[in-house]
Amino acid sequence: MKGKKETKTKEAEEQGKDTNDLAQITTKAELKAFISEVRDRLLKDQAAPIFAMAAMQHVMNLESIYELLDGQNKEILQEIWVKLSQSGFHLRKPPLLFGEAEV
Repeated sequence: MKGKKETKTKEAEEQGKDTNDLAQITTKAELKAFISEVRDRLLKDQAAPIFAMAAMQHVMNLESIYELLDGQNKEILQEIWVKLSQSGFHLRKPPLLFGEAEV
């Protein structure tokens, strides 16, 4: 009998998805594609806010986030952050996206 993880991995492979895509963000274009998808799904209510929050946490913890974060990517991440705040998350604005931290 197959375990749940093995079944999900096989399903993802059958759909043409790489299960390690998140770890593969190495360029500004890849980051933009990923966060644009998260933003679009969040705005269309196709993804729960908690999943968008998990994606934001992953992106913010990338080793090369300072090199990958250009003006356009920063705007997209700010849009996601605002939507998450409007969804009921009690969040402080991260200095990386909004400048100095709130007092």
